[in-house]
Amino acid sequence: MPLLRHIRIPPVPSTGKSVAPRYPTYAHVDSIQSKLQARLLDYKASLSSEHPKPAPAPSILSFTPAPTYTLGRRQTQPLSAEQERRLRAPLHVQHPVLNSRDGHDKYSAGEGSQSRSFAPEVTNTPRGGLATYHGPGQVVFWPVIDLHSPLHRHFTVRDYACLLEKTTIAALARATEVFSPQGVTVLRDAEKTVIRGFTTKENPGVWVNSHPAQGPEHERKIAALGVQLRRHVTSLGVAVNISMPVSGPELTNPWGRIVACGIEDKGVTSVMDELYGEHWRSTVKKSAAEKEKELYLRIAEVLRRQLEVVWVEEFTKRLELKTDSTSTNQSRQVEEYLPKDGPDSGWLSGERNDELV
Repeated sequence: MPLLRHIRIPPVPSTGKSVAPRYPTYAHVDSIQSKLQARLLDYKASLSSEHPKPAPAPSILSFTPAPTYTLGRRQTQPLSAEQERRLRAPLHVQHPVLNSRDGHDKYSAGEGSQSRSFAPEVTNTPRGGLATYHGPGQVVFWPVIDLHSPLHRHFTVRDYACLLEKTTIAALARATEVFSPQGVTVLRDAEKTVIRGFTTKENPGVWVNSHPAQGPEHERKIAALGVQLRRHVTSLGVAVNISMPVSGPELTNPWGRIVACGIEDKGVTSVMDELYGEHWRSTVKKSAAEKEKELYLRIAEVLRRQLEVVWVEEFTKRLELKTDSTSTNQSRQVEEYLPKDGPDSGWLSGERNDELV
């Protein structure tokens, strides 16, 4: 049995050789998470029986969902018809096209870029907090573990929240420190070659501040944290913003439609926004040259994949799995969850939209 299962749910091509990606729906991944939770809860229930079951391996789901607004437990009042209409209005998403699988069983970015129009889903979740957004340009990590499992270190609820935050801070630094695409690093500010995240006492998640001397009003959230527990079995986790727009009109900027996590005086940011600033923001606009736009979108995709790998490595290290192996690579089993052939309601690709390309 693997000591930790990393289940990747990557975006995949719709049809043909070089097309827009399909993204798993939030609800579809939630159903996979529920099955993993059920196995852990079944094991815990068996501990009081005459024949207890062996402890299941801890798991991590990593994915980029189709556009979704989630509402936390603090959202006590139902949305008005106008609020819901605003959230579900068409959202334009830009991305590189994807090639079919290559010989290494991976998908790769093809030539060119596309804009797709999605009608975001709106769903309630068991986490705390108010409204937030998940979608393309983000990578989400949902560990499913028993905080009291005999297979690894034990955690209190607060310890576990700190584990997620420290994992994310370390992964952001590692992923951006080693990432140096030829011909593009010259566009970075010298001070922004590595993303240094931090936490605050007032608000959960991971934050950055490019101008710390000017005070906390310049803090921006780069990763959101939301956790739910049932008998010490975890669900939900962390969402890291890689390349989604964080400014501009609501047609393209999903954050323009909500007060993220209910925090009025704080903004959100992304890895690409922090590393490349105005170069990145101007490139994804309609007026940008297609080749330059394609380059940045491919860079964002490489960063997404790199962060996915190092985040799981950092989490595995901090989990302190009980193994004789000194290598975290030997402690993990990586699996890919892909849609079956034929129509699959758990995956969405959006509608082609040429207005922004």
